[in-house]
Amino acid sequence: MTLAITDIPSLDNRRVKTSTEDVLVDKVIPGELLVIAFGFVSWDKRPDFDFYGRLKKLEQNSGRHINKVLVRDSGNSWYHRTIAGLGEHPDETAQSLRALIDAIRPSKVVTIGQSMGAYGALMYGLLLEVQQVIAFGPLSLLDPQHALLYHERRWLKVMRDLAARPPASGYYDLQALARSKAGALPDMHIVFGTKPDLDQATESVNLDAMHAHRLAAAGNCTLYPFPYSGHPVVQHLIDTYRINALLAKIITGITLDDEAREVTPDWHGWIAENLRLGSPPEELVEILQHHGFARASSLDAVRATSAAL
Repeated sequence: MTLAITDIPSLDNRRVKTSTEDVLVDKVIPGELLVIAFGFVSWDKRPDFDFYGRLKKLEQNSGRHINKVLVRDSGNSWYHRTIAGLGEHPDETAQSLRALIDAIRPSKVVTIGQSMGAYGALMYGLLLEVQQVIAFGPLSLLDPQHALLYHERRWLKVMRDLAARPPASGYYDLQALARSKAGALPDMHIVFGTKPDLDQATESVNLDAMHAHRLAAAGNCTLYPFPYSGHPVVQHLIDTYRINALLAKIITGITLDDEAREVTPDWHGWIAENLRLGSPPEELVEILQHHGFARASSLDAVRATSAAL
């Protein structure tokens, strides 16, 4: 006997970690918001589900239940081929996700993902006409010839495979998909690093920034550039204690207090060196904030170091 959607039991960390499925549905409370999270690529093992722990944390911070659907692409095909339990190609998968949304009856639908998952979040967010999309470091296109115009070679093998063996449906330019929509676009939040792709580069070349600006040209898009992050911007935000506040602000509209983080002696040494070199104190405060320190503690550290010189 198939369980009613409202009878599905709650997920836990063990189930999320050990499941062999491509889609998991958490306990459903109709009328609450729904977040559909798309997993990122993994070449050496099956991709993990993503954002489950962060969404549980957001439930604690917001005091409200969040309906969760976790999706992963076990074939690492940027959500264009089989997603077991949902579909064999994007249109079919979107139809299954739409049926889930109809059954859950949420107040708001958000799609989220990073890297490959970000492409899935944007593509299905547009196809399903959700209210909000959060994409961390997404590609904006999968067409290999178009990608080569921008010297985008990072996942060229995947693009060429899709071009050689196209699925029954496919969306290879998210900017074009967004512009083809007749109705209002989702509120799209694009989070990306702008650190140069090559170490020791003298030019500020970052392909994630290029993709972000291509997506922004479609409209209804907010950009969140992080100058000290490369492609793995989610890990950067975790390391700098900013991921929970960012998700809370975008998804639920609540503002969390800065996570306490002491400015360490190494950073005090860096402040002293740069003050001696003539760097403006406010510039150093801004850089400290980019590395996850609260403005108040950054100001205190710069003032204290300046007074000691």
